Amino acid sequence: MQTVLSPDDPDLSQPAGVPRAGEGALTTRQMLRPFWLVGALLMMLDGLTTYIALTVHHDDGAREGNPIAQWAIDHIGVGGMCAAKVLIGVVMMWRLAATAERGHRYEWMNRDLLLRRRPAWKVRRGAAWALAFSVLLMGVVVGNNVRAIIGFASG
Repeated sequence: MQTVLSPDDPDLSQPAGVPRAGEGALTTRQMLRPFWLVGALLMMLDGLTTYIALTVHHDDGAREGNPIAQWAIDHIGVGGMCAAKVLIGVVMMWRLAATAERGHRYEWMNRDLLLRRRPAWKVRRGAAWALAFSVLLMGVVVGNNVRAIIGFASG
């Protein structure tokens, strides 16, 4: 004897609370969005803390250690350098997130360092890892900037 299920009966092949493929499962974009947002926020905090350190604590000995940033300060000022740093950082975070989601738009960009072709899934995986590492690195940079500001303020 066979039991016939009606369309209203629950699907017993799936465990309770687990969405079926395509029904409530997170998309790649939804999984990458927090990394992109946190990365963009950390880039903005890096620009802000760098600006505070280089303007408020300049007389206390705060200096920019990056030679490219020093060149930018000499040519466009501290505010311009911080704004450019934030803009470039946010665009790079967005680009890594976009590449991790769909790969490169142009097939010829799917190459490794020796210019060998790479499958799109490897390109997307590499971009996702680079995005995650960038978020971690920016967290360390912001933490170091805050530590330096507190050190200048208290000492």
